[in-house]
Amino acid sequence: MRYFMHKGFQIDYKLAKKIRNYFSLVPTLKTEVTIGGKKYPALVDLKSFLLPTNFDCFNCLTNCCVQFPYEFSEKSREVILENLEEYDSLTQAVSILKEEGLTEKEIRESIKNDPMLIPQEHVKKTFDRCTCSCIHVDKKLCAIHKICIDRGMNLGEIIDTKPLWCSIYPLEIMCEEDESLLYIMVPTKKNESMAMNDTDFPCMDITKSTSPYFRRENPIGFKKEEYKPFIISYYSVLEHILGHKFVENILSELSLKNLPDVVQYSKKI
Repeated sequence: MRYFMHKGFQIDYKLAKKIRNYFSLVPTLKTEVTIGGKKYPALVDLKSFLLPTNFDCFNCLTNCCVQFPYEFSEKSREVILENLEEYDSLTQAVSILKEEGLTEKEIRESIKNDPMLIPQEHVKKTFDRCTCSCIHVDKKLCAIHKICIDRGMNLGEIIDTKPLWCSIYPLEIMCEEDESLLYIMVPTKKNESMAMNDTDFPCMDITKSTSPYFRRENPIGFKKEEYKPFIISYYSVLEHILGHKFVENILSELSLKNLPDVVQYSKKI
């Protein structure tokens, strides 16, 4: 067994046994998902999709991009190269690499070919996290996401441009080694020990979002009444990535009706 979006991260025998046992005990849905045009059978932890969430990212001052993603698509690279000046203005990545002795030609070649858009010797050294993590005015953002919005891309185009792991976060997907079955869950207090994603953030913890400390640091947004079950908060994102059948099956099993989508994901920043 391994983490589906991180092909190099194997799950050891003990944890794999725990995951299979967990999915045998909780209410689940057997369904089919479509990822990248390929269909997979999937087992879904139903109740985890009821987790109250509010992905008010453009009002959040907490930096949740604390790692490097594990794959950048050709589309990600093209968008950065075509908008290199804005990318550098947001991230300072190009300027920093030039200070480290690289030429612009070398930087462009690195963005085009290197797994993390920078030479390997600078990963977790010169840069301690994804180079697309940035601050714009007072907002902590993804540079790719902002560039896509500035170019007028719709939700689907933005999702297809960003790394899959980033677009689908915080959803966790594990799979059998031969991909014969996917195990899909939203990380919660009950199952987070099996998740690879860090989920200790106010968007997924209504108690944390209402704490005095968080309200002082984030005075705008994260209204309590705007927390919705994850399946509703992320409906359009999940539908685009995993397919219409997937989201509608979950809504049906949970006896929920979809609500009008929040335009947060693709609104102008």
